Order: sequence, then C-alpha cells, then structure tokens
Amino acid sequence: MKNILLGKIIILATVILFVGCKKDLKDIDPPPRPGGDGTRTAAQQVLDSVYSKYKYLSYWESSIEVANPISTLTDKYNDADALLGYLMSQTPQKTNYIYHPSYNGPMDRFSWIEDLSSGSDASSRADVADGYGLYMAFDGDRQDSLFVMFVEGGSPGERAGIKRGDRVLEMEGDKNMVYANQSKVDEYIERKTLNITVQSINGTKKTHNLNYDTYDIQPFMLGKVFTDNSTKVGYIALSSFEELRSGGSDSKMKKGIDSTFTVFGAQQVKKLIVDLRYNGGGYVSSAIYLLNKIINSNGDKKVMFKYDVNKNLETERNEGSTEFVDEIFERDNNGLEVTDVVFLVSDYTASASEIVISALMPYMKVQLVGYEKSTYGKPVGFFREDISDDVGLWAASFKIINAQGFTDYWDGITANFQANDNIHKLLGDPSEDMTQKGLSLLVASNARASARVTSSVKTNRSQIRELNKIPRRNMIKD
Repeated sequence: MKNILLGKIIILATVILFVGCKKDLKDIDPPPRPGGDGTRTAAQQVLDSVYSKYKYLSYWESSIEVANPISTLTDKYNDADALLGYLMSQTPQKTNYIYHPSYNGPMDRFSWIEDLSSGSDASSRADVADGYGLYMAFDGDRQDSLFVMFVEGGSPGERAGIKRGDRVLEMEGDKNMVYANQSKVDEYIERKTLNITVQSINGTKKTHNLNYDTYDIQPFMLGKVFTDNSTKVGYIALSSFEELRSGGSDSKMKKGIDSTFTVFGAQQVKKLIVDLRYNGGGYVSSAIYLLNKIINSNGDKKVMFKYDVNKNLETERNEGSTEFVDEIFERDNNGLEVTDVVFLVSDYTASASEIVISALMPYMKVQLVGYEKSTYGKPVGFFREDISDDVGLWAASFKIINAQGFTDYWDGITANFQANDNIHKLLGDPSEDMTQKGLSLLVASNARASARVTSSVKTNRSQIRELNKIPRRNMIKD
C-alpha cells in the first residue's frame, strides 16, 4: 500500500454526506476470475472487488468469511450495497448498549458504498453539503411551535441571516407551523425553493426566498472569552471538522481557530468550553490541529492517540508504512496552559469530535456536559477505496485509542452532567443552559448562579421534537 500523508482524516456516525480521497492499495490483489478466462462482467468484477477489498481492509477482517472462488459468494448478490450489508452482518454483534439500545446488532454499522457516478464536486470532497442548512424543531413547551435549532455555516439559510432561536412563522404561505402539520412542513424543506418567514429572538420578522443549493460548509461558529469574577474562560464552537486549506489558502475554519486562540493566548486563558454539541465529525487532521492548539506543556510531545488496525494493515506498518503510526502532540498555542476543558456534547457529537475529547483526557481535567447521556460512539474510521469510476467503498478500517488505552466507546463517551439545549438562545450566550453549566464547572461564582433558574422560560429538551436531523460527518483517512 502506498504511503499516504497523514493529513486529513474524518469520522462519521450516521452515513449521509461524506466523501474523501482515493487510497491506493498495492497489496490487494485483483479478485480472481473463475477459470482465468476473463468471463466476469464489469458488474460482477465490481462485486468481486467489494468483497476482496472489504475483506482486506475491514477492522473486523478475521470475522469475514473466506470465499474461494469469490464468485461463489458475490454471485448471490445483484448490487454492491446488498453485498456489503451481508459482509457487515458478519462482524461481531454488540447487544449491551446502555445509551443506544436500538443499535443492537453488527458492530460495523458504519461502512458504506458511495455512488461516484454523478461526477459532482460532492463526489470528491468531504466539506460540501446540499440543502438550505436549516435544522428545525417543534417545541412542545411553546404550543409545538417551530424554531430554528441550528444553521450550518456557509448554507443558504446562514447567508440569508437566519439564526438559531428564530421562530418559523410561515413556509410557502402555510402558517400552520406546528407538530401536527409536520409531514407538510417536511415537504416544504425538501423543495428546490423555499419561501420562509421567521421571527428573530428580538421580535423582528423577515421573509426569505431561499434556493436549495450545494455549499461549502463553514464550521467555525464562534470564539470568545467570558470573564467572571476575574476568571477568564475561553469558548469555541465548531459544527464539524472541515479542511484546513481551501483554494490554496487557509480555510475560514482554520482562520477562525487561529484568531480565537490568539485571543485566548493574549488573555492567558486557562479554562475552555469547547462546544461540539452539533459536531458530527470531519477531517481528523483538523481535529488534530485543534488538539495542538489546546494541549498544555504536560501533554506536548506525548502520544495524542494510536491506531489499532487489522493484521493486514499491521503487517504494512511493521514493514515500514508510516500511515498508521502514533499521532504525537505538537503544541502550537504560544505557551497557552489549559488546565480544564468542558465539552458541550450530544448524541450528534461523533467521530473526530470524540477523538478530541478522548485525546485530552490523559493530560488535563476534562468534563462533559450533554443534553443527552453520552456522545454518539464511533471509535473507528475509514478512507475511500475506489472500486470503479462509479463505486467507492468506505470500509471501517482503524480504531482510535488514547494515550491511556481508552477505546471501545461504541456506546458513546458518558456525559458527566446534563443540561438542557436551550434552542431559544444563541450558542455562546452565557445564560444558555449548556453554556451556563459549563461556566459553573469552571468558575466558582457561576456555580452559585447555576443553582437558580437560568432563563425566564425554561426549555425542556425532552419536549423538543426535531423536524430534520443534522447530518453526521465521518472519520476518513486519506
């Protein structure tokens, strides 16, 4: 297998939108053709290759049956998805989930087949999305009214100025924006154009005409410093981990991280709130970049995390491949000495986000505040292996282990504390429930305040019914 620079890596939890770069594998032999007479059709060869490459790459390689000849297995299936589903079903079963009992079944619920036939930018890049970038929820505590929960950076919704906490008054002339009308509302947001009227937190009403579009994700949301009783607490929010470079220059995400940590350094911040509640993962290289900004002198030049791989990839590493060698902290924060980090998390927090959390645990005090009981739980990652011009295979191939051996968080990383996700307040508002809880863990005076009701209308997250789900990202190594 050719060496590939460790640069980008992505992690995902639920498969919706991911793409990555091709990985060449010189040690995977082409699948044998029965009789050596070249009688296998192109479609059959695709299925043969899906089996061959999944068998070679899968983290659970030893659980996958040996088919000889391969056609005795692959000829039972008509398409790559069906074949891959069967192969994934052979991975070990896990039935003891505490926080995610509905996930009982094969441990590989992550591998997938990508359709590359469209030839669009979205087929070769992981940092693009489609739609309006608006994710909404009905609030049962407020007459099941519809509110904007999250707006993805770079999206048509974000460019129009729509914000978290905006109440949706009308779509396509329909003013019945309540849970009982969910199916109709869902239909509106799937259209190619959307006429939407919202009311902001301050009461301003505005109508927008949006076009369903493909857009570059801009995941940097906010960086700021709270000052409470002379204690300075840094806050940074990222909705995913996208590329560090874009179009030959630093991406907006990298610039946002850099400028934020410059401010943290200037103000000698020692305590951080890292808001990953909607961060479903992304390039691991970007997660590593953030980790090197946060790490203190205690962790500098020490193990960030290790890769656990199957016997095939282990052999390649033993023979000199640098592809899965240990990641080492390389501190890049101008001497910032962070001692405490509070992560704001949810079931959306997955993959590369979980790497950031676990990698810091051995070197500083790490606490998690969640509106659910744990993060998503995906310690494995992958890269795309092109099967043909039209088919790409993403096989879960490696597992992450932190410096203390913490791994196997299939059920998620447990939240130490729970707090409501107050969707009626902007992220980074110190009175927003999760943010205030984070501050209370880091600042003594805020701890006293957190015992009191934090807002005039208390938001019960259990009454929030999401209209549409935020796509999870992935863990991709290229």
